Amino acid sequence: MKSGKSIYYISMLSAALILCAAIYTLFIYKTDYLKIFVVYYKPAPLIKSEIFAPIQAGRAIADTPSRQGTFTKEEISWLNENMIGDNTGGNISELNRSFAEITALYWIWKNTNSPFVGMFQYRRFLSLNDNAHYPYVKFPSMRFRHLGLKHLESFAKPFLHDLELEKKYILPWFATHDILVSEPIKLNAYQQYKKEHYISDLDAALNIIKQKYPQMYDFALQNLNSEEGFYPSNLFITRREILNQYAEWLFSILLPLHEELKDEIAARNTEQKLASAYLSERLFTIYFRYQQKYNGLRIKEFPFALASNFFEPPAGLPFIVLKTPEWQDIFIDQKDNRICSFNNPYKNCGKFRFLPENRLQVKWDDGKTSLFRHHNSNEFELEK
Repeated sequence: MKSGKSIYYISMLSAALILCAAIYTLFIYKTDYLKIFVVYYKPAPLIKSEIFAPIQAGRAIADTPSRQGTFTKEEISWLNENMIGDNTGGNISELNRSFAEITALYWIWKNTNSPFVGMFQYRRFLSLNDNAHYPYVKFPSMRFRHLGLKHLESFAKPFLHDLELEKKYILPWFATHDILVSEPIKLNAYQQYKKEHYISDLDAALNIIKQKYPQMYDFALQNLNSEEGFYPSNLFITRREILNQYAEWLFSILLPLHEELKDEIAARNTEQKLASAYLSERLFTIYFRYQQKYNGLRIKEFPFALASNFFEPPAGLPFIVLKTPEWQDIFIDQKDNRICSFNNPYKNCGKFRFLPENRLQVKWDDGKTSLFRHHNSNEFELEK
């Protein structure tokens, strides 16, 4: 039979354990233990909750033209009233036309301290639920879940619950993993960059890695030239110390590189001014895959979810694949026989119509016309 003293000590120990558990629970669920910042460039359905904090990227220069256009006073006022900006404290907000969402990442690094931290974009999220009901759109090199913008307009518990973007779903992943990221776009990242952007920018970034982080240089080359691709859109959730280490590394490359290239970048078109943003996706991939291979970083990949009114797939023909000797691209069928490149919707769009003998005519927005012949399923090849 236990003595009264033993019972007393057991009771005290139990009470202490209960108190510690209560304090731990209070710490996690009643403070900013987890904060995911959602990056905005323009007014859009507001995503804001206990763990989601909207942030405007480029607030310092919001009244100047961008690829999103020039905002009205009303639009700027809405952004100011509904979210924080990236132009307070330590910041690089004025570099947004080249860095895009990365100016928000810099602000998060310098001005917040949540133990767990993440960054999404107002139309792009991680989908943690394998059984989410939003449908997959699949391409040879990637897949994503497609959400209509209507889902964001009523952004609430059903949306969060279906993608498992709630604290009770997110935090348990960190018992077995260190960072949650989007599935990669699987292709040769170096050749894709060479095709879509200025390859001299990527070569210059690699040269900085060679000078500052020589132990990573060979790995970076191998990674970029493999078929493993890169993680798109800088989507992640991770521990604070991992973000801090990554951000210090990233900006030790991007900031001196921008200083070196800024005059050249200023002369480019709006899309190619975003050099630092495009480079950041490749650098993100190099850094975390290096840490995974050499330092045991535990990475968990998830499909990303895209919320968009960009297209409503027609029954049986959700997209058209156009092939030429120089390129192959996927064009999303919008409405009124209009298509836009899934990969580059800012410059590669046009009107299409079907012609006799299984031919397809595209009148591009730049005034040129192309003729394609049906090849297989929804694929068309350029006529010689």
